[in-house]
Amino acid sequence: MFKKIKGFGLPLLFILPVAGFFTSLFNIRSKSSAFIYIAFAMLFGYAISFSDASSDSHRYAEAFSRFDNTLNYNAIVQLYRNGELRDMYRLLLFYFVSLFSNNPKVVYAFASLVYGIFSYLSLLIFVRERGNRWDKYVLVLGLIFFTMISLANVNSFRFNTGALVLFYSTYQFVIKRKTIWVLGILITPLFHYGIILMVPVLLLYKLLERILNNKDKINSWLFYAFVLAFAVSWVLGSNTINLGFLSQADVFSGAVGARMKYVNSLEVSNLVEGRNGSSIFLTLQKAFGYGIKIYVFVAALFIRYWLKIATGNKTEYIRLFNFILFFYTVAFIASSIPSGGRFLNIGHMFMILLLGKFYAVYRGKQIKNLLTWAIPVFSFHIAFINFMLPFLILSHTFWYGNLFWIIIEGLSFQVL
Repeated sequence: MFKKIKGFGLPLLFILPVAGFFTSLFNIRSKSSAFIYIAFAMLFGYAISFSDASSDSHRYAEAFSRFDNTLNYNAIVQLYRNGELRDMYRLLLFYFVSLFSNNPKVVYAFASLVYGIFSYLSLLIFVRERGNRWDKYVLVLGLIFFTMISLANVNSFRFNTGALVLFYSTYQFVIKRKTIWVLGILITPLFHYGIILMVPVLLLYKLLERILNNKDKINSWLFYAFVLAFAVSWVLGSNTINLGFLSQADVFSGAVGARMKYVNSLEVSNLVEGRNGSSIFLTLQKAFGYGIKIYVFVAALFIRYWLKIATGNKTEYIRLFNFILFFYTVAFIASSIPSGGRFLNIGHMFMILLLGKFYAVYRGKQIKNLLTWAIPVFSFHIAFINFMLPFLILSHTFWYGNLFWIIIEGLSFQVL
């Protein structure tokens, strides 16, 4: 039945793209669905309206309108090497698009192309790990995972694209042991400078993997470190950890070091606290973030208990769980740094994968209750990212127009 439905995906992509996209999800593994998913991602980026002056997309559109297109590829690379740029991806994208267009919609179309590829590849990981059966509990996990890789996240394409590349590369390199994907991890700071904090941590884990992993049992040290980091994360204030020594030691220099120093300053700490206190949205986001942290902790306790009593070959589950404990330990501490909490979303993606793997083989009452509680816990993020954010950033035509209407409407767009 699903294969018959997905057959309408390609025609619908031209007639009503939104319907074509959702139709393609019925058989996501097929090549035609892959094409529809990624093509729709490009259209999604192209349809961003840039009407919200507070959005990242609006700031990037303004930055592109001021871009010095006399810079060439070699000049941009040299600027980065000299420490004058925090990351390269955005400027390289600007340079490429400026060769044939001055329309920021085209910039976002190509940014969404890259994001869409890794969003699709990440979704394939979930589909393969969750097993062959579908029911309402798998649907809950799928909705949460889809929220983490939602196309709406392309609004802030620098960090969010880098995060997806980091997730996919880490999965292939650490979990599947495909050595070539270390290159994927190494290039992630080119998307966003902040990701550079996680690169040495992941490489360290890989170096210590044989010591940290025992195929028969969970690493107790990793579990206790996870518990300690979880507890400490509740009392750490904003910017409790001083990263100034990294720039002083020339670990991060130039534009990256200066930005790290600024983000880690008292000025930014006060700014963050002030925003949290004055914005209902940020207050709700923070409150639901606390709920997700508690949920993750409870899920980890459940998984640890299940792995202790389960029989049979548990090696694959234990390896993934040990890595998740390690990643969350680092992410909990990193969350004390402004914007460092975004690393938790990558941890959530790995946790959802593991819960999907568990549910594929164990469908007891306890895990069903755990998955049921995920709905209210993640409800704010699901509602905002999948519904509110797209309506805020996309043109109205996107929801009811055909492919050609949407494209033609944006051809003459200019930043005011």
